[in-house]
Amino acid sequence: MYGLIREENSFGANPGTKDLARHLYTRIYGGKVVIIANKPSAFLPALRKQWLKLMRKVQKERASTLNAERIFELNEVVVRMQSLQFSTTWPPDGYKLADVYVATIDELLRWAPEMECQTIYVTCEVRPEHLHIITSWLKNNALVVKCRLTPLPLSKR
Repeated sequence: MYGLIREENSFGANPGTKDLARHLYTRIYGGKVVIIANKPSAFLPALRKQWLKLMRKVQKERASTLNAERIFELNEVVVRMQSLQFSTTWPPDGYKLADVYVATIDELLRWAPEMECQTIYVTCEVRPEHLHIITSWLKNNALVVKCRLTPLPLSKR
């Protein structure tokens, strides 16, 4: 993982998909994103829900400001957030179908992310040698975030 930027446990003591969505919000202009999860089909709906909540928050901020420059900036962000495509299909057909992919470690070991990928989130246990194989095709300065996600209790969702 030479030349990569690594972050570990960046989401605090009790992280969840809400924190991941907030971090993803900072990376939406940086290229493709891959999220390594044990169960992509269960992970993606929770992430999408938090993404839509975050998008609504940005829309509310846009509606509450009178600054024309800020309105324009927030409008561009909302358009990008709305156009962001999520997928659990891996390997991608032509690598152009989605902006954010959620895949298992086994899928990524068979077909590693290519240079267009600039961010990888690791949300499950991955052996160091497997992570090295997965990140071997990434450009220098790509971001690898290792985080353990714990689900919120049903009462706090």
